[in-house]
Amino acid sequence: MNTPLRPVPLVGSLVLVAVLALPLQAQDRGTPNQANWSQLERFSSDNLDRFVHSQSVQSNWIHETDSLWYQWEDSRGTRYHLVDPAGPGKGFLFDHERMAALLSEELESYLEAHELPISEIEFAEEADRFTFEAEDVRFEYHLDDQTLENLGEVEEDEEEEDEREWRSFSPDSTAYVYAEEHNLYFVEIIDEEEQDAVQVTDDGEEDYGFGSREVDEDEEEDIDPTDFRVRPNVNWSEDSRAFSVTRTDRRHVSELYLVDSLEEPRPSLESYRYSMPGEEDVPQVELHTFNRDEVELRELDVDRYRDQRLMHIHWTNGSSDHLRLVRRARSQRALELIEVDMATDGVRVLLTEAVDKGHLRTQSPRYLDEDNTGDFLWYSRRTGWAHYYRYGHDGNLLNPLTSGSWNVLSISEVDEDDDRVWFTAVGREEAQNPYYRHLYRVEADGSGLTLLDRGAADQRSSLSPSNRFILTNSSRVDMAPRAVLRDGNGEVILELEEMDVSELEEFGWRLAETFVVKAADGVTDIYGNMWKPFDFDPERSYPVIAHVYPGPQTESVRTTFGATLSQQELAQLGFIVIQIGNRGGSPLRSAAYHSFGYFDLRDYGLADKKAGIQELGKRHSWIDVDRVGIYGHSGGGFMTAAALMVPPYNEFFSVGASSAGNHDNNVYNQNWSEQHHGLEVKCVPPEATAEDDDEGVANGNGNGDEAETRRRRVRTVPNEDHCEADEELQFEIEVPANHEVAENLKGRLLLVHGDMDSNVHHAGTMRLARELIRNEKRFDFMMFPGMRHGFGEYSSYWQRMMQEYFAEHLLGDYYRSSADMNELP
Repeated sequence: MNTPLRPVPLVGSLVLVAVLALPLQAQDRGTPNQANWSQLERFSSDNLDRFVHSQSVQSNWIHETDSLWYQWEDSRGTRYHLVDPAGPGKGFLFDHERMAALLSEELESYLEAHELPISEIEFAEEADRFTFEAEDVRFEYHLDDQTLENLGEVEEDEEEEDEREWRSFSPDSTAYVYAEEHNLYFVEIIDEEEQDAVQVTDDGEEDYGFGSREVDEDEEEDIDPTDFRVRPNVNWSEDSRAFSVTRTDRRHVSELYLVDSLEEPRPSLESYRYSMPGEEDVPQVELHTFNRDEVELRELDVDRYRDQRLMHIHWTNGSSDHLRLVRRARSQRALELIEVDMATDGVRVLLTEAVDKGHLRTQSPRYLDEDNTGDFLWYSRRTGWAHYYRYGHDGNLLNPLTSGSWNVLSISEVDEDDDRVWFTAVGREEAQNPYYRHLYRVEADGSGLTLLDRGAADQRSSLSPSNRFILTNSSRVDMAPRAVLRDGNGEVILELEEMDVSELEEFGWRLAETFVVKAADGVTDIYGNMWKPFDFDPERSYPVIAHVYPGPQTESVRTTFGATLSQQELAQLGFIVIQIGNRGGSPLRSAAYHSFGYFDLRDYGLADKKAGIQELGKRHSWIDVDRVGIYGHSGGGFMTAAALMVPPYNEFFSVGASSAGNHDNNVYNQNWSEQHHGLEVKCVPPEATAEDDDEGVANGNGNGDEAETRRRRVRTVPNEDHCEADEELQFEIEVPANHEVAENLKGRLLLVHGDMDSNVHHAGTMRLARELIRNEKRFDFMMFPGMRHGFGEYSSYWQRMMQEYFAEHLLGDYYRSSADMNELP
C-alpha cells in the first residue's frame, strides 16, 4: 500500500483546386535522397503518443495554504501526489489501491489503481477532504479516515451554466449588471432579494451596444430568458457604488464577406464588420459610468486622439471618486495615463509616452496596494528595453524598479506590507538563450534584485499563496522537462518530477538541437532549433527546410520541450528542419530588434533567414544550401511566398509551402497592420491633399512665394500631437504586398487557404494567384472548403500534402501513383 500525505494548513495568509507543377511519376527508390516514408510513419505523433506522458507539474495550491497537489503520468500509470513544503515532503494524495477498490464498488466496474478516472478535484477550505468526478458521478474523499462518499450524478448542464455567467456582480454582491439585445440592465439586491431589473439604455442596436446573444429558438421548448443575456465589459468600483463600462460603435465599419459553399440546401453569405488599415471608418470607443445613487448612465468626455483606443480602465482609492485609464492614439505611437474626477469630470494627465519608430506596448498599471491608493508600477520601453517604473499616486516618477539590457514580461506578485515585487523577465542571464523566462524578486525602491529559479532553461515558476515557496517547471527544446520546489530565496528544497524519455529514446527518438547564428548584419545573434532525421548520416547531404513566422509579435522559435512536433515529423523524410529567428521578429528582445521591420512589413526578415541558413551550411557539410525549403502559416505563409518572389532571396529559397498567408496586409486587420507596419500621420493644410509630398505645394499660385509654400506643405509627423490648429489630420498606410512581386517568382510555390477564413481573408491569396497567372508563373494552389484560419479536420491532410510537396521538389521523390493519400511506398 502507498501511504497518503496529509496537507498541512499554514497560518496566515477545396473547391479542391490543385494544379500540380510536375508530373506524378514513380522514380528510382534506390537513391539516397528518396523520402523515407516508413520512418515518418514510425515516428508519427500517433505512434509516439504512447510514450509521451506528463511534462509539467500543475500549481494546484490548496486554498491559502502552501501545500499543493498534482497528478503525474509516466510509464507506470497516473498517480496523485500531495506536497507539503514545510516538511518538505512529497507523498501520495491517497492510497491508490484503496481508491481503486472503493470506486470499483461504487461504480460497479473494475478499475486499476494506475488509471483511475478521476477529474475536477476540489479541496474543501479545511483541506481535510476533497471532491472529484469519476464517470459522471461526484464523490467526496475524506483524508482522515480514507472514506469515500457518493454525492450523486453530475448535472449535465452544470458546467455549461458556470461557463456562461452573464451577470457582473458588484464587489459586495448587492447588485449586478447584464446586457440583453444590445442594451444595459441593472439589478439591485436588497435583503438577498433581487429587485426588478432597471433598463439603463434603450438606444442599443446591432454593432452599437453592450452585448447580445442569439439563441436558436425551438418552437417545442420554452426558452429561458437568461439565455439571451451576456456579461458586459464592466469595471466596478471597490465601494460598489459605481461602475464603468465601454461601448464600441462599429456601425460605420465596412462589411467583409465569405460564401459558405457547403451550407445546405443552398450556399449562404456570411458578413461581418471588419476594418482595414488606413480606412476612415474604424471602431469608435465610448466610456460610460453609472452611479447607483443617480441610477443613470453618463458618457465621459475623455477624447484626446482621433480614433483612440481606451484600455486599462480602473478605479482608485478604494472608492468611486476617481477613474483612471490609458488612452492611446490610433498610430499607437502616443498614449496618456489619465485620471477623471467623477465630481467635476475634470481630466488630469498623469504621464505620457511617445515614440517615433515602432509602437508602444502597454500593460495595466500595477499598484503596490490592493485599494489602488498608493504608488503604482508602470511598464515602459523608453530606454529601448522593457522595464517597470515606480510612480507616486500623483504621477511623479519615484524610481525605476528594474533597468538594464533585458526585458521584464509581467508582474507575478506584489507584497504591499514589505514593498516587494516578484516578476518574470527574459534576457538578463548571461550565456543563456535570451528567450528563457525567469522569476525575480526586487524591493520597491529597485534594490535587492534576486534571481529565484537559476538554470539555463525556460523556467515557468509559480509562487505559493504566502510567497514562501516556488514551484518551477523547467523545459528546453534539447532537455526533458523537470519540476522542483524551491524556497523563497530560490534554493531547491524538493525534486518533484522529471519526464522519463527513456522509452522514446529506446524507440529511436532523439532530442532536437539548438543553435545560434549571426543575422545579416554580422553582429546580432539569431537563435534557432534543428531537427534531424533519426537515421541521420553525417556523410549524406540533406536539404534544409525552414519553418518560419516573421513576427513582429512573436517568432516561430520554440523554447520548450516537444516530443511529437510537426517539424520533427517532417525531418524524418530526409530533411534538416529548422526554426530560425530574425530581427523584427520578437518583442522579447530589444525594442530596436523588435521594430526592425517597422514601415517594411514584408521583406525585413528574409535577409536574416538567408544569412543564418548559409552560416549553418558552412558549419555542417551535411546541409545542402542549394536545396532550401520554407513553410509557414498566416504570417509565416506571407513570408514563405515573399521568399520565393523577392530578389535576391528567390534565388536562394527553392520550394515554399504557404498556408493561410496574409499576402496583402492592406486587406488584413486594421489594428494589427497599423501597429506593426506603421501608420503614417499627415498634417494637411487648407487646400492641400495627403497625396502632396513634403516638397510639393497643392493648388499653389506658382509665384514661388516661400511662405505660401511652407503654409501649404503636407507634413508627415510621428503622431497626432504635432498638427497645427488649421491643419487636417489624415492617416495613410500602404503595406508592401506579395502580389506586387509576383513576376519574380522562382522555384516551386504551394498556396493553400480556407475559403471561410474570417481572420485572414483569402482575398490576399486570390490577388497573389491572379498576378501569378497574369505573369504566366507555375504554382500550386488549394482552397480548403469550409475551413477557417486553422484547418481543423483538414490539418492532417494539409500536413501530408506539404510533406509530399517537399519530398517531390527537394528530393525528386514523385511516388504518387494513386489518389489514395494513405497509400505510401
